[in-house]
Amino acid sequence: MSFDLHAVIRPEVRAQVPYRTGVEPPAGPRVKLDANESPFSLGEALRGELAAEFARALADVALHRYPDPTAREVRALLARDLGISGEQILVANGSDEAIQLLQMVVAGPGASLAIPVPTFVMYAIGGRAMGIRVVEVPLGDDFSLDASRFLDTLRRERPRLVFLAWPNNPTGNLFDPGAVEAILGACAGRDCHALVVVDEAYVPYSGESFLPRLPECPNLVILRTLSKIGLAGIRLGILIANADVVQEVNKVRMPYNVNALSQAAARVVLAHGDVVAQQAAVIVHERERVLAALGAMAGVRAFPSRANFVLVRPQRSGDAVCADLLARGIVVRNFSRAPGLADCLRVTIGSREENDAFLEALAASVGPGRDT
Repeated sequence: MSFDLHAVIRPEVRAQVPYRTGVEPPAGPRVKLDANESPFSLGEALRGELAAEFARALADVALHRYPDPTAREVRALLARDLGISGEQILVANGSDEAIQLLQMVVAGPGASLAIPVPTFVMYAIGGRAMGIRVVEVPLGDDFSLDASRFLDTLRRERPRLVFLAWPNNPTGNLFDPGAVEAILGACAGRDCHALVVVDEAYVPYSGESFLPRLPECPNLVILRTLSKIGLAGIRLGILIANADVVQEVNKVRMPYNVNALSQAAARVVLAHGDVVAQQAAVIVHERERVLAALGAMAGVRAFPSRANFVLVRPQRSGDAVCADLLARGIVVRNFSRAPGLADCLRVTIGSREENDAFLEALAASVGPGRDT
């Protein structure tokens, strides 16, 4: 039998490189600062309530039945907190699924999407896998968004979809709101009609949102997630848009895409927004402390951040510094070889003790006497 796998796999897929979550950490104690997770486990009282809710779900939910297909209770809680209607919300299996659904609704002959680069790689990976042409617009040396260049690209390429991570990942900065507004307007005009996706995965740490613009912007889509506030394990993403957009996206959503236990966990946490806000405030305080320490450290440049991570560029090889950190049990995300991110490392803000361990290890790696 001579089966040729390449004969059945689309060229767009064959050309892809699988998304990698990071390196395999060494055995033993480690400080995990590579995945933009919260360092907090939601506290003793809230964890106890989560355990009780799971017990109730296991006792009361007929696990031989499918979960609520539209996560009505979760959407109702989100609608209450956001001040919008449940019809403007779609709950997904992580924001990755929401990204994929948006790409599915625009995919087709001649379809393209536009993104700044560097940014979250799943925008491009998912788009190319669906045969969508990905148009990349480079950011400035300081990772700022060149509005004029982006608008010229929109007029020329006429994409159906635009992704703007706000704050951007992995750079951590907020693009100029005026530039985002200009893109929203340009994508609802004579030269271009596109959904503009403002990915607010890190809104608990930035405190900035385009949600108030939703009523005036029919092409605006906002993404949120529970992954960055202590629930990365349940994979629950949130798509927010005008009801007619949500209705179209729902047409390609798989039935029962969010399981019953994830919905139960989300209900508990969304009922305790005060705990999440307190923990986010601690992380923001730690972020500023870490940035100040990095700013005083020779041999490394730290970029401003409004997320729960910082991007650093050591004067030494990023690969070498990453290896030094790993040898000390500090796991960070190495972007050294990514376009526009030469020698850059992305470091999640952890607990105070974890951050101190990282700073000590980084200082030892980039300090005097180390080669470049």
